[in-house]
Amino acid sequence: MLGAIFGGASKILGGIAASNAAKARNRAAIEKYERDKEIRKRNHFQKLSIYSAKVNKYHTDINENDLAANRGYAQAQVALGQAQSNAVAKSESKFIEFVNKKLGKGRASGATGRSAGRLEMMDFAAFGRGQADLAFKLTRSGEAYYNQVEAIRNQQKSARNKLFGSVMWQPVADLPPIAPQMENTSMPIIQGFLGAAAGFAGAGETSTGLEDISGGNVLDDPTLFGAGAMDYDSVATGNYGLSNIRGY
Repeated sequence: MLGAIFGGASKILGGIAASNAAKARNRAAIEKYERDKEIRKRNHFQKLSIYSAKVNKYHTDINENDLAANRGYAQAQVALGQAQSNAVAKSESKFIEFVNKKLGKGRASGATGRSAGRLEMMDFAAFGRGQADLAFKLTRSGEAYYNQVEAIRNQQKSARNKLFGSVMWQPVADLPPIAPQMENTSMPIIQGFLGAAAGFAGAGETSTGLEDISGGNVLDDPTLFGAGAMDYDSVATGNYGLSNIRGY
């Protein structure tokens, strides 16, 4: 009976210890879960802060890109305007030269009629060639201007695309940690009490086989375990002594 008592107490104490261990594991799992959530939140806020700084830099770089393109456009327009001004000035100079040359030659040569007409035609042809050359150069200047403007525009687009690449993807929060599965802290105690109760019940029902049906102890029967009880054969007692002769 004492063994059953000690065994039951051991099972109950073991159940309590297992319950406390389960509670400790639950607390550790909850603390880890909360810590993982806090780390996830801080990491996401850090990503947002970095992304915000990139966005600010992106807008600054875009403004610089626009200013650089505008400076390029202005320089191209200045170059084209200078070429046009030079062409106009040269055209006026050639015209004045043509007129002075025409008048001077007419007075100096005293030519009239067809001779004068031929001289005038030759001078006018030379003047026309000069004007054509100026027009050609002016056309080339216009083409160079449009090519330069197109190159500036392409560079601006390329730079914009590269700048946008740094802010194209907005940060996304990491996957949340999986909530821990809590252990049952009551079941070990219940199992301990059930085990103790089963031990007590088993101890009450267990028989050694040495108790008599009437309640006496067969170990106290002198006819069975007394002095000389093993020295003779007895069919009544079921003892055949040392002779091992059953007698029947």
